[in-house]
Amino acid sequence: MKAFHKTGIAAFSLILASVAGLAGCSGGTAKPQGDGAGKTDAAGGKPKDKVEITFWHVWTDKDAGPITARVDAFNKSQDRITVKVLGNQDATKQLTAISGGNPPDVALTYWNNIGPWAHAGAVLPLANYLKKSKLDPANFIPAALERMKVDDQYYALPFTVSMASTLMYNKKAFQDAGIAKPPETLEELFDTAKKLTKRENGTISQIGFIPDYPWIDNVFWPIIFGGGWVDANGKITANQEANVKAIAYQRKFYEEFGMDQIGKFRSGMGQRGTANDPLLTGKLAMMIGWEYNFPDERKPDCPIGIAPFPYPVDRPDLKGSGMVGPRAVFIPKKAKHPEEAWEFMQYLIGQESQVEFSIESKTIPSWLPALDDPKLRKNEKLVMMLDFYDRAKSKTLQGFPNSVYINEYLQALTEETEKALKGQATPQEAMDRVVTKIQPLADKAKSK
Repeated sequence: MKAFHKTGIAAFSLILASVAGLAGCSGGTAKPQGDGAGKTDAAGGKPKDKVEITFWHVWTDKDAGPITARVDAFNKSQDRITVKVLGNQDATKQLTAISGGNPPDVALTYWNNIGPWAHAGAVLPLANYLKKSKLDPANFIPAALERMKVDDQYYALPFTVSMASTLMYNKKAFQDAGIAKPPETLEELFDTAKKLTKRENGTISQIGFIPDYPWIDNVFWPIIFGGGWVDANGKITANQEANVKAIAYQRKFYEEFGMDQIGKFRSGMGQRGTANDPLLTGKLAMMIGWEYNFPDERKPDCPIGIAPFPYPVDRPDLKGSGMVGPRAVFIPKKAKHPEEAWEFMQYLIGQESQVEFSIESKTIPSWLPALDDPKLRKNEKLVMMLDFYDRAKSKTLQGFPNSVYINEYLQALTEETEKALKGQATPQEAMDRVVTKIQPLADKAKSK
């Protein structure tokens, strides 16, 4: 998983400090402001005026069609609340509005923002709302819902998920190498990668697999090995055996094919997401696959194949493992209409809404029953998503724990993993340094 750039974290921290100061003047947790619109007043039974609430999301105009359609559908479904929607509102814009005391009533952001924002007092906890609602937490993909939790409290709910749990491969490269099927275990993956790697005049011309392509993934690999990052007592566990094994396994590819050789090959392998994408051309035979990779090219009779990502041969219990990264819907602390925001939020994350959104955007619902909805399963336009709908039910899906120090933790993992992959430190040394860096932050968070 990509970590934020250092300058981004610095700016982010300044905004959080402002939000925290604002929260300190608010007199504690905001309380629900009434029971919602459509009630009669005490004087004579006259209905209250229709309530207008604001909803901010992260998509630009080019990609906002599916979410705008959900807002329009909600507005047409009832006559008490009107939702005004505004897109292209990233983390900085959302936090700036919150710190200025003029936030939207409900917002959608990326899951890893919820930890720091909750600690800064920028987000309403949902415990009281969940108690009053008919929402059953068991209906969510467990790993997606867990990402919404900070210090054992839910501060957001997941709206669709991104998921890395597959191995994508070039079918022709396999055919040319005489390989009948994709590897099932990590040991087979390494051997298959060697068979799929070609050299011309001592230079790599085709490579089987690059473990950190397209980026260093400091969450996915430990999950594949059954690792973790923090225990129930707040102890940072980045240096546990499974995490160290995950880095050592990746390092094997650089030892086998050569750091300089891989670097030279990567510089000319083709740009990702274009007609010259290395997986499409076959220069790269296999890669970690997300649901948004090659949606058209992985249809039946198309060039890209898909399979469960391999697992350690001695850990068959980890078969089906993968990483989830949900989008999060939350109510800001200073929302003017939290009750109405909650009503819209329930609609948005409900089955019908997520199914319709997923049809239009080719995404994965976070709502488990939606994964078997006939509208998805029988839709010919979504045939490339069926594998992911099945894998989203896996009990071995995981994600990174949310916390106030999540971004610092992810960045430290990326920096130290990169050093280990380059041979500048052993995997154990690298992860020991992560613990040294992050444990003080965890201790500080626990003391508050």
